[in-house]
Amino acid sequence: MKKILSIVLTGLVVFSCNLDQFPYSEVFENEYVKDENSVNTLVMGAYNALQGVLYYEWSVTELRSDNARMRANNSTSQETKLVEQLDQGNVLTANAWVQDYWEKSYAAIYRANDVLANIDVVENAQKKAQFEGEARFLRAHIYFNLVRLWGPVFKVTGKIDPEEARDMQRAPKEDIYELIESDLNAIVDGNLLPETYEAADLGRADMKAAKALLAKYYMTVYQPGEDNYSKAKTLLEDVLNACGNPQSGADLVPYDDVFSIANEMNDEIIFAVRYKAGNLGIGSPFTTLFGPTNNGGNVCIGSPKHFDFPSDNLVAAFNENEGDLRKDVVLQESYVDRVSGKIIEARWNNKFLQSDMANEYDAENDWPVIRLGDVILLYAELVNELSGPNAEALKYLNMIRQRAGIPEYDSSQLPSKYEFRTAVRNERRLELAMENQRWFDLMRWGTAVSTVNEFLRTEEFYSLYDYTVNPIAEWQVLLPIPTSVMNINPGIAQNPGY
Repeated sequence: MKKILSIVLTGLVVFSCNLDQFPYSEVFENEYVKDENSVNTLVMGAYNALQGVLYYEWSVTELRSDNARMRANNSTSQETKLVEQLDQGNVLTANAWVQDYWEKSYAAIYRANDVLANIDVVENAQKKAQFEGEARFLRAHIYFNLVRLWGPVFKVTGKIDPEEARDMQRAPKEDIYELIESDLNAIVDGNLLPETYEAADLGRADMKAAKALLAKYYMTVYQPGEDNYSKAKTLLEDVLNACGNPQSGADLVPYDDVFSIANEMNDEIIFAVRYKAGNLGIGSPFTTLFGPTNNGGNVCIGSPKHFDFPSDNLVAAFNENEGDLRKDVVLQESYVDRVSGKIIEARWNNKFLQSDMANEYDAENDWPVIRLGDVILLYAELVNELSGPNAEALKYLNMIRQRAGIPEYDSSQLPSKYEFRTAVRNERRLELAMENQRWFDLMRWGTAVSTVNEFLRTEEFYSLYDYTVNPIAEWQVLLPIPTSVMNINPGIAQNPGY
């Protein structure tokens, strides 16, 4: 897959409509798409587009939660102000990173739509089904993030001309959810994707990824007691069985090996955005984005940005579990200066850092989007919500704690549905820390505002500002439609409050 992503998309003509804020900013010449190979190239282009989306996803998810914050306060630099807005919930409509995430997301949707528009040239029925399934999965994944971050967004399922796009209005979120559900059910019901791939194609979406995403969709959009919420149980069971039906922490990949560049696409990884170092243009940027500034090459080379700074609150959450093996994987708090031998205090997001990276913005680390630990904890959560804290739910919760090297719960510690719910939510925070999952979980549970406000109130960092950091309101959970989009069509409805 990594080798495939590095192939130059020869013959693919891309041009701009000078309206990059809208989803029609990329147009491919139809004459290029003639056979299975050219459609496969379009599919690879759709996967490649995920790298652009992920570049700033941490800033619209993890940074807005209680897991991360800005590192330095009272700075006047442009980048610091962008971080500050997202960190404190005071996002301006002209925030460049919000705009970039929006534009890259719609570029990815366009590429998925282009695959579907040209699928009929593929004569091999099995390959045709696979390509359709991959495009539908990628489109559903991007739209699932967009609708959770913005609410109503533009629903684009095919090519549109510039004049039509200028008059487009945002579709109700129910319409976007219907599209997501339709795409994922088409994959599952039509058996469009393979169960697994050969080594060369690892990283392409398979049936496990589609079922896991559909299960998370059901658990997000519907509530316990609704039929569609319960549908997630069978889907998650299918994924667990396809992943070897783990029964204990010993059946899982050790936590530090999950993210190792020497163990990519291991049994834990269900779907990941893949990167390849070597100045190919598809290297991971996150060592440079997240590494500690002014580290003198002791942690990583170049001039790292020190973004996505782990909060004191997150450190304290890890410290409550003495000996938690996940903490050092997720974050580091010091390094040794190789010249002086001194220990230098510095905290950084360590999960996606390659210490021996040769070039800036060009690391090897893949980024897991869906992994087994996520599915296990979703299943424990769902079983508790449907049946209470029974032995089955406890087994899956403890499976994750076993791998983390921390004491298991017994049933007497979690006697009620509420106490089990609290425990599994805390476990999801630590298990998936810095993987862009926390914000979406807080929204799914309806606790984003209360959690963030408690964080802003208690994190000492915010008390050191020369002004009062205000609590966020419910309307600030959604991001603003970028100013660049509003300038093209002033008739678009902006999210309330902006």
